[in-house]
Amino acid sequence: MVTANTKAWVGPHMSYAQLTELSTNRIASKMSAMPHRAMVAYANVALANDLSEHSKRHSVGLSLCHDATILADTLVKGKFSVLFLESDVLKNEHSSLISELHSHRSLESLFIVVFGKEEISQDRARAFMGANAMLFGDFSDDKLAKVFKRAFALPKQIWLLTSNPKKDLVLALQQIGYEVIVTNTFDVSPDAQKHLTPDLIICDHKLEGSHAIDVHLRVSESENFKGLPFMVTFNGRDVLEIEKLIKSKVGNILLSPYVSPQNLKKIQDMCPLAPKGRRLRALVVDDSPTIRSLIVAKFKELDYQVETAINGFEGYKAVQRFKPDIITSDYDMPVLNGWQFCSEVREHEAYKDIPIIMITTRATELDLKKGELLGVSAYLTKPFTRLELKNSIDTAVLAAKAKKEQEIIAKFVAADTLKAVNNMLDAVDGYENGEEKFITILFSDICGFSSKCERFSARKIIKLLNSYFDLMVDILTEHGAIIDKFIGDAIVARFDSGNQLLDAQNAVTAAWRMQEKLLQFNLDSFEEIQIRVGVNSGEVILGNLGSTRHRLEYAMVGDNVNIAQRLESAAPNGKCMISQVTYLLTQNKVLVGEKAEIKVKGKAEPVIAYVIEGLL
Repeated sequence: MVTANTKAWVGPHMSYAQLTELSTNRIASKMSAMPHRAMVAYANVALANDLSEHSKRHSVGLSLCHDATILADTLVKGKFSVLFLESDVLKNEHSSLISELHSHRSLESLFIVVFGKEEISQDRARAFMGANAMLFGDFSDDKLAKVFKRAFALPKQIWLLTSNPKKDLVLALQQIGYEVIVTNTFDVSPDAQKHLTPDLIICDHKLEGSHAIDVHLRVSESENFKGLPFMVTFNGRDVLEIEKLIKSKVGNILLSPYVSPQNLKKIQDMCPLAPKGRRLRALVVDDSPTIRSLIVAKFKELDYQVETAINGFEGYKAVQRFKPDIITSDYDMPVLNGWQFCSEVREHEAYKDIPIIMITTRATELDLKKGELLGVSAYLTKPFTRLELKNSIDTAVLAAKAKKEQEIIAKFVAADTLKAVNNMLDAVDGYENGEEKFITILFSDICGFSSKCERFSARKIIKLLNSYFDLMVDILTEHGAIIDKFIGDAIVARFDSGNQLLDAQNAVTAAWRMQEKLLQFNLDSFEEIQIRVGVNSGEVILGNLGSTRHRLEYAMVGDNVNIAQRLESAAPNGKCMISQVTYLLTQNKVLVGEKAEIKVKGKAEPVIAYVIEGLL
């Protein structure tokens, strides 16, 4: 028996009556804690009263308005976010009422539900373009449940199709913030299906004699569920079956254990939730009221808080005020067009990573290249469907998230290490591949750092090091270096653009600039720092080293790496020492002192080296 206390947990064998009760209880329980109000604009008082009575079962209070001429003012004054608009009101002089309401600055995000006594034809439905939802015929609980879920942004719902209860997965999803419906079959009655309003379907690999691929096909053919994201749970080690699922493109595969962090992340990527403490925010910038209302409706359906603007200038002010998580922008707009608006947003550091969907009547190759330079996340070509809009939103959000993750990872690993990892993921080459390459290596180290650690607290040491590293890394990357690693207070960098001459010159220039910048750093720091730098050029081996079963590191090895490190150790405090090879590549760019001979462990002959005295 299903009760209000089941919290959307349903046993595998669920009747139509149980599903009906579940739907009613779930909606009512969610909405009773936070009562919602909506306005009803009506022509037939009996129909309006009937709608109001049915709405009370869902803890929704409806206010009535019979005069269309004062409707906009009433909505604004009452701060209504939802309007039930009877279709008979939209006749004669009020035929454009929906567009007029959406063109009102305070009502652009208004959720409009057109309702009527009798079902209408598709041709008749076109007259209600701009409405967010339609409600015709009887005011049944299932119909109202779907409308209220969208209108009042109820929690995202996941439909779990499983032969085994998977209570751990259900509990984990509920704790994250999802509603979960569980059945053991997809073949619930068409009427029962109307009570389900899922945002994501998760299906067992094999379900009551059916295969997930077959279930996915039936889902895609279903009027209620086609286009929904689909995931498959797989508990086993049958590689051929996994390959079969991958080739079928049914969706993401969740391998056991299902509550692993990786799986839960996949689910949240497919069915994003708003950050804790607030709903996700969307900014819609478009000078067309019709297009604005269509896009706003989709964002509200996806549980976004929405702000709108009628041109790029107003859009940029809205970005500053509203701080959206995603932006859609029309291309052709007055004052500031889409390109100009996008350029303004991307110039600001705080907004450079906000995903932007450009809406245009064309998407030529030139447009795509221009958009790529400006940071456009996705394109949507007019005319477009609601499904195309949703797909563009999902693509832009996931791309932005992936980019952010890459940026965070890049703070911990070198750029070419990240490239090597991506190559492995993309199966471009194996993890055991290596290459010989002529590069320039730079080692730097703080003089007497151990004694500084004895005099200061850990907090002060970390603060000093991070300030120092920020300054040094800026100089190195400015001159084309790849930061290989930090070893305590030491920095290891590589210059390997492929141009041997340029790499060597960039390395010695960077080394000199590092010493120069330290002079200003020491004036502002609580502790004076001196560094030694060693630079060498030559052949090294680059590749993935480590345990193939546990952890790898993209690293460089060879005699020339050891020489660079030995030159750093041999350099006078506050100086940079370069090898003879590096000197020969940079002699027209650098002033050096007397030739020195440095003994290197494992080499019979000493290494010829020079101390840099200045740049030419």
